[in-house]
Amino acid sequence: MSNPHVLILPSWYPTGYFPMRGTFFREQAQALKEAGCQVGVIYPDFRSLRSINRGKLLTTRFQRTYRIEDGIPTYRVCGWNVISARLRGWLWVNLVKSMWRAYVAQWGRPDILHAHSVLWGGVAARQLSMQTGLPYVITEHSSGFARSMIRVWQEPFIEDAFTHASATIAVSGALARALSSYLPKGGSDIEIIPNMVDVSYFSLSPVRASDGPFRFLTVAFLKKNKGIDTLLRAFTQAFRERDDVGLEIGGDGPERRALERLVQELGIHDRVKFLGYLHREEVKTAMWRAHAFVLPSYVETFGVVLIEAMATGLPVIATYSGGPEEIVTPQTGILVKPGNVSALARALWHVKENREAFPAETIRTNVVQKYSKTAVVTRLLALYQNILTHQDQ
Repeated sequence: MSNPHVLILPSWYPTGYFPMRGTFFREQAQALKEAGCQVGVIYPDFRSLRSINRGKLLTTRFQRTYRIEDGIPTYRVCGWNVISARLRGWLWVNLVKSMWRAYVAQWGRPDILHAHSVLWGGVAARQLSMQTGLPYVITEHSSGFARSMIRVWQEPFIEDAFTHASATIAVSGALARALSSYLPKGGSDIEIIPNMVDVSYFSLSPVRASDGPFRFLTVAFLKKNKGIDTLLRAFTQAFRERDDVGLEIGGDGPERRALERLVQELGIHDRVKFLGYLHREEVKTAMWRAHAFVLPSYVETFGVVLIEAMATGLPVIATYSGGPEEIVTPQTGILVKPGNVSALARALWHVKENREAFPAETIRTNVVQKYSKTAVVTRLLALYQNILTHQDQ
């Protein structure tokens, strides 16, 4: 059987104003295309009403757009979030259904639908499946299940979409356990297929990080769940009297101002640098500049940035927050309890003093074996073929 025609329905996706959002969905779509699949994407792009102004009203008016993006036909609707969450879900699903007709008219009927996250890509896939008879797969990524953020009114949509999916994928065992109550059989048949990293892009640095100040790096959307305040306090506790250790913080978000004030209060402003929002190339450059990577989150369904850092050979310090437990091993880094300042401080100190115990080549090899395009796409293609074979019988 030839590789299938796959239509991707991502619940979030890179945009011109937020290019790093959902990049792992786009990279997986590109990897499937490189493996010989015909691939398309349909995505309703809803902007926050908080960003509305006259200029954006002229360019964002629920118009449909179609472009070939990195070789993949991509259909979008450029609109605004409506105030009602229920109405937003209904509108999102119906916009997908309307763009489906345009997609099929130009590119033909796909063999299988692959939704990323049940709200609302998975619900849209269920609706299209009812309409067309096509099988669909849902890969869940959302931390909302682990953080008990699912609303009661959303549960029937979630359960219906998962129940009728040909396969449900979770990106980690921790997320699979959080999903179990929403699936038939208690989720015993959930597939665990991790996110992937482009190991040809995130590679070992061509130049060894400088032997100057030891540099820790974190990259995250700066919100409370990411635990950056814990990292700042732990950094202060571990290196209060040291001026040969620095910390770089990549990313932006609602907590940035508060974190900048905390840096001043802790007296570490001369050793902590806020890099702001980083494009992909800037993330890689920051990793090449660093000696170790830290992700102190309270909840992580996976942790793509961890495998990106590890692909560049960096040892990682992360938390028992879900996904990282399945990524970080004693050979690649250290895990600590989330929110524990003293434990994180000890981990920072240990990595600083024992950097040679974490060889870059060993760390990278671990990632290539488990999270490369080849490793992940091979499993996806096997899953698709199994579904399509059983459908034909």
